[in-house]
Amino acid sequence: MTVSRSLLLSLALMMAPWAMATGCPAHSQGHLAVIIDDLGYNLERASEMAAIPAPLTLAIIPGTPHAETVAALGNRHGKEIMVHMPMSSNNREVSDPVVLEQHLSREHIGERVRQAVTSVPGAAGMNNHMGSALTADHDAMDALMAELAALDMYFIDSRTTRDTVAVEAASAWGVAIASRSVFLDNQPTAAAIALQFNEAVDLALSEGYAIAIGHPHAATIAVLNDALPKLPPSVTVVSASQIAQCQTSQSRTSTP
Repeated sequence: MTVSRSLLLSLALMMAPWAMATGCPAHSQGHLAVIIDDLGYNLERASEMAAIPAPLTLAIIPGTPHAETVAALGNRHGKEIMVHMPMSSNNREVSDPVVLEQHLSREHIGERVRQAVTSVPGAAGMNNHMGSALTADHDAMDALMAELAALDMYFIDSRTTRDTVAVEAASAWGVAIASRSVFLDNQPTAAAIALQFNEAVDLALSEGYAIAIGHPHAATIAVLNDALPKLPPSVTVVSASQIAQCQTSQSRTSTP
């Protein structure tokens, strides 16, 4: 009997350590979250990402043509869903359907956040799309975190600027937060993505947690399908929310 490669992959992933992942990692163990950004425009690539049999976190741009469909698809495949929130950038104009802009009042930021969350059903958290300008703006981030606190949502800082104040603002409002460790596919070739994935694994082992952010490129899909079943037993793939909650809890209970 011939067994298909996809079936072998599914069986390998079912036996992987994330099947039993609960709580925060113990000493000498690492948790790795893999977030896939920029979803909502291309349904075919989103479907391929959703079908990968691992707990990836799907970050969907609100208001995009396939936002609701991708959210439903992700939910059916057991993926955590995030709002990939477009925000003002220092580098170029952000022209997605729903954008948080620096000139908006506190009230209007709240309205746009609620609009974005409504357009991505089932979203548990949010991360920033672009945002090098807005994530460095204290007033804007304070308004955003106030809204996320009211919605009981977590935030992942994609760290598109070293001047980000996201952690400070989130902490003030009690919002669970973590920051991106590695971008997987700034160079969207299989060799470069594999190197970045390995760096994320190493960070998960050395730091206890790592967040890798990728995009729906064909090469990224191929690397994840190949690399995820080969993770060492001491690394567990988890949702982004688990890392945000663990890191926030750890920072509140640690001794300065």
